[in-house]
Amino acid sequence: MLKLYLLVALFASICLANPFRDRSREFDTYRLPNTTVPTHYSLYLDTNVHIGELEYKGNVQISITALEQTRQVVLHSVRSVINRLELLNSQQLAVPIHGYEFDEDKQFLIVNTKDTLAVGTNYVLDIDFTNSLDRTDKAGFYHSYYQAADGETRHLGVTQFEPCDARSSFPCYDEPGIKTTYDVKIACGVEYNAKANAPALGITLLPEGKKLTTFQRTPRMQTYLVAFLVSDFVSERQISSEPKQLAVSTLARPTARDQLTYSVDASVRFIREMEKYFDYSYAMSKIDNVAVDDDQFGAGAMENWGLVTYRESTLLFDPSVHDEQRQRNVVGIVGHEYTHQFFGNLLAPKWWSYLWLNEGFARLYQYYVAEFSHPEFNMRERFSTVRETALNTDASPTVRPMTHYVETPTEISRLFDNIAYAKAASVLRMFSYAFTEPTFQKGLQYYIKQNKDGVVEEQDLFDSLAQAVEEDGKLASGMTVHELFGSWSNQPGAPVVTVKRVGETNTFSFSQERFYNEPQDNPGSQSWWIPITYFTPSSNGIYNSSAAFWMPPGKQEVEYEVDLQENDFVLINPLARGYYRVNYDPQTWESLIYNLYENTKSIDKLSRSQLIDDAMNLAHAGRLDYNTAFKLFEYLQHEVEYVPWATANANLKFLKRMLRNDLEAVKTLESYAARLAKNVLSVYGYNARTDETLDDKEVRLIALEWACAYDPQCQLEAGTRFENMRKRTVFSIQSKAEQIIVCNKVREIGYNDFANLLESFKSIHDYDKRSYLLEALACSTDEVTIRQYLNNIMTHNFGGSEKLRALQAIYQNSFEGMLAVIEMFDSPSNLMKEMKWNQREFHALLEDLAEYAVDPLAAVQLTNFVQREAPDRLSTIQTKLQYNQNWIQRNAVIVSEMLKTF
Repeated sequence: MLKLYLLVALFASICLANPFRDRSREFDTYRLPNTTVPTHYSLYLDTNVHIGELEYKGNVQISITALEQTRQVVLHSVRSVINRLELLNSQQLAVPIHGYEFDEDKQFLIVNTKDTLAVGTNYVLDIDFTNSLDRTDKAGFYHSYYQAADGETRHLGVTQFEPCDARSSFPCYDEPGIKTTYDVKIACGVEYNAKANAPALGITLLPEGKKLTTFQRTPRMQTYLVAFLVSDFVSERQISSEPKQLAVSTLARPTARDQLTYSVDASVRFIREMEKYFDYSYAMSKIDNVAVDDDQFGAGAMENWGLVTYRESTLLFDPSVHDEQRQRNVVGIVGHEYTHQFFGNLLAPKWWSYLWLNEGFARLYQYYVAEFSHPEFNMRERFSTVRETALNTDASPTVRPMTHYVETPTEISRLFDNIAYAKAASVLRMFSYAFTEPTFQKGLQYYIKQNKDGVVEEQDLFDSLAQAVEEDGKLASGMTVHELFGSWSNQPGAPVVTVKRVGETNTFSFSQERFYNEPQDNPGSQSWWIPITYFTPSSNGIYNSSAAFWMPPGKQEVEYEVDLQENDFVLINPLARGYYRVNYDPQTWESLIYNLYENTKSIDKLSRSQLIDDAMNLAHAGRLDYNTAFKLFEYLQHEVEYVPWATANANLKFLKRMLRNDLEAVKTLESYAARLAKNVLSVYGYNARTDETLDDKEVRLIALEWACAYDPQCQLEAGTRFENMRKRTVFSIQSKAEQIIVCNKVREIGYNDFANLLESFKSIHDYDKRSYLLEALACSTDEVTIRQYLNNIMTHNFGGSEKLRALQAIYQNSFEGMLAVIEMFDSPSNLMKEMKWNQREFHALLEDLAEYAVDPLAAVQLTNFVQREAPDRLSTIQTKLQYNQNWIQRNAVIVSEMLKTF
């Protein structure tokens, strides 16, 4: 490989010295000049991965059309060694060129022609190249492997091109707004199979034990969706006939052949419901799911058109080992990637600025279509956690808007964040309810049919929604979808709506301003078009979703009369369908808290969840007194539903994280949370029941986690169960409930007992069981034990993803663990190389570390490490670290006192 890169560098330097270079166009942007555009690709790859040889040969013939008079053809290429390059005219005659060169910074391949290419003329750029799968960044066309049943290592080649790595596999026009068709041929060993986006047309035997697979022409698509797989994977397939025939398969290593059925069935169910919902058929006749080893796949999953790739842990399901939670997770990830087959694949973004048009829809409808395909999982209710994540992210003063222009590959990679996914999904959901779901659904059907096979920007979505909204009369005269939606997509942040009752009347005043997670010296004057919905016990849910009125931007205060009957209370934004927080006057807060205590179910569980999250976050930001927030939390003694407890759990864990330097405060918090959770355990018990739902199981887990950290009765029960577990032939943790029990016992045992538990890894091969034990052992708070554990993780046979989970569990579980991990990060070793993480995983880890680095010393050490190893992330990390310190100075003492009081 070193020789290959030296050749690239040498050849590039020779080309850059080309005296005939046309310097009429200087590249002051990372965008292609687009003086020429591709109209078709014919791509051939010759691989030998079946024998462990990682270099591959290729040829790409790109049909292009000149859009301007030019003497340059500019496309992308990086890593490929160009062995031959010709430009042919429409008669297949060579067009004279003055050579080619590379702009390494912008990753351009520039072909200089002797004569000017005329507008509208067609050419073929014919390139022979060599490249290699031998790379460690889990990007491009790269090498993966697995251990076969006979102990042998089997090699495979797999792709991950989004956002900017198609260019590292073959020369191409690698921008999302450029769509065209592809003919693909792949040569591999006869015992291996090649897969690509489209179905295979045929297979031809070649000499030397190889074969050539030719694939059908693809739909018009962008380069980042092109995908290949060369492997000896096995598959399970299901043919679905209605509304048209579709073959759905899951492929994985042969040793996982018994874990494929559930994902195939879930895929068929989801895609058929999705076709019904959007009134449009999937574009191809097949779709394959591919499970790749977790350690060798950097993304969670990737929506390649017709050839979707996943981490094994997100796709495989073994009914003898895994539970309903794993099933729900499979449905969620499949739903996300399949929604992309419409939003992102069929409709491509014109540029990465509009990434949210891909990810926002995929995040929303993985929950909302799954409600039809898999109603047993209550997926729509679970969207509440997505909304809360978005609001927390959007409360930062440095956050970006949904539509945000960037150019460089590094900047583009950073767009794959909570704004593109969680916020965009939450905003889309808000408008779905504000316009009513049937109207919004109709607008999306127009959007798909009016833009299919094309490229889109936000205005295209707004146009289609506007058509449906106008037809159904969902907006008052003078209001436009473009203005309403644009106020959310083109500015950062989210509002808090403050509601105050006017005297003893039924009139309420509404005001809005941007919500920040901490007080700002210059908060600005942002405002939005906000759909105001409300609930009263006597209103029969009339204004639960569709807007009672729209609160306009730029107006300081709006008054509205609510039809309140005697003993009514008013709740704004019921079911948390709007993307905003709500604050009330003291009297209204008291009324809501009273009703939570007296008749908990008089307020829907989604609204209870919203009240919990709003109250605590408003208190953290100095906009509500903590006494009110903790009074509201007290109602949790009567709460037994999963959704409100999931929200409460996230907020309690936030407090534990921020108070972790103060051991007394943490113990008080654990005592407080254990008291709140006691009733849940009394209702559900310690043992799973045959008739319970997944929600029941998961709310029990939350209660166990808090109660067993403090409550003597829970700890006694945990001790008994732990001893029974130790009597097993091989110590292993069978469930999340057992993990919680072991976690609490690990805090008490000495290192010898700890070492015995650690030894159990040698006999455990199931991914989930290994994960349970990894995370449970991370619960130790003994400094010597933690350091020994870290040393074992670093030096023994743990995969990169296992090392990552263990590290995260260690620093998330205890202050001592954080210090130990920071010290390890600050060692002279190249941690990123040792752990085999790619850049995206590494940066995500650093940002998560910053969330937990509340100690000033740990903050300094982390800052020094980031400055040295990831300087481009320094500003982001420093912002998080400074927020931690500000929160502690502002809130830690008062929260500690509140916990003692309550």
